[in-house]
Amino acid sequence: MILRSLLKFLFFHLPRIAFQIAGILRAINRGRRAFRKGLESEDLPKEVVEELVREFDPLENVSLGELLRSSPRFRRYP
Repeated sequence: MILRSLLKFLFFHLPRIAFQIAGILRAINRGRRAFRKGLESEDLPKEVVEELVREFDPLENVSLGELLRSSPRFRRYP
């Protein structure tokens, strides 16, 4: 029974979770590139563009473990 649930997790749930995380990261990186291009199209100095991109980075203080702990699916209820 435990082996079956472990295999189910490894072959069904883990790939789905990995693809969801990859999709989120792809969308964030696409937004970051678009933000950079938008700032560069306004003819701002390169140092200002770099600082603004760094300032508005959505992944600056985020860890994968923190995201998983805050997810309702992985929360442990007493």
